[in-house]
Amino acid sequence: MSNRALHIEWMVFLGGLILMGTMNPYTVGTSWCLFDLAGFEFCLGEGLGHSIAFTVRGNFEAAFGANIMGPFAVALLSFRILMIWKTIYINYKKETLGTQYV
Repeated sequence: MSNRALHIEWMVFLGGLILMGTMNPYTVGTSWCLFDLAGFEFCLGEGLGHSIAFTVRGNFEAAFGANIMGPFAVALLSFRILMIWKTIYINYKKETLGTQYV
C-alpha cells in the first residue's frame, strides 16, 4: 500500500473517531443506517456513534448499552491507526537512513 493511501486511511479513521467521540451522545437525530432507511427495523450499527462517544467519555456501561461493539471499534481503530503510523515511520527511516539502521 502506498504512503498516500496509508495517510488517507489513518486520517479518515482518526477523523471519524474524533467526530463521533466529540458528539453529544444524548441527542437523537436522523439515522444514517441503510437498513433503517430501507424500512428494516434492525440495524447492526445502530447506536455505534453514541457508543463511541460514551467510550471516549469513559462511560462504558452506557457504551455497551448503546451498542456492544462501540468500545471494541474504538480499540480496533486506535490500534489500526498506531500500526499505520508505525509503518509510515519505518518506511521513512528506510528512505532517509537506509536499511542498515532499521
